[in-house]
Amino acid sequence: MNRSLPLSLLAGLIGIGSSFMATAVEAPTELQEMLRGIDGMRRLPVQGVQMVRAGERVLFVSANGRYVFTGPAWDLWHGAALDSLDTAGRLADRIDLQRLRLDPKALGAFQLGKGEGEVVIFVDPRCPHCRDLMSRLPALAERYRFLLVPLPVLGPDSEDAVARLGCLATSDAAAARDALLNDKADELPAPTPGCGQAPAQRALVTAQLLGIAGVPYLIAPDGRLWQGVPEDLKAWLEGTP
Repeated sequence: MNRSLPLSLLAGLIGIGSSFMATAVEAPTELQEMLRGIDGMRRLPVQGVQMVRAGERVLFVSANGRYVFTGPAWDLWHGAALDSLDTAGRLADRIDLQRLRLDPKALGAFQLGKGEGEVVIFVDPRCPHCRDLMSRLPALAERYRFLLVPLPVLGPDSEDAVARLGCLATSDAAAARDALLNDKADELPAPTPGCGQAPAQRALVTAQLLGIAGVPYLIAPDGRLWQGVPEDLKAWLEGTP
């Protein structure tokens, strides 16, 4: 695009229907100059913000097309400036747990394997896809150290299962882990009031902060993210296509 962009057209570019913005006034001349030649966009992992590259400029646009921020902007989770779409894309798809000082064990994580590479996986005991994923982990346990964080996101039955696992873990973490892996959480004793619930509550808060919208949710040793079950888990963990 090599001409000035009215606000209605900009809104259309970021997903707002043209009819909604039909009566919008044109953007100020200074802003129109900035928006000459839009040649790339990237949705950021934060609700309602899109990054736009317009020539040499990087802008940040609200989802409804109302606000445009000219930067600079920083990704504090990585300590890096968002100065290009490539940088934003590379950082958006990673989490540095060490930099964020997030300890999966404080979230009630169960360890499987003793390998050097640490993989954090958020799972719900009632999630069939999670059980499918967990069945693949023992074959890779020599190379990786899997930290399974129970996350009760599928309703009251999940909350009960996670509470049972958490309560047992206070006295026998290995038995609780095996119950999770073998889909036997519902066979565990009912938890006493408040027993083992703090880690699950911290896990829920952490999941919200990280923007986890579904399980299973994996964080690779190098910080890469995946929601769901990778078709080839070994290849994904190794970072190969």
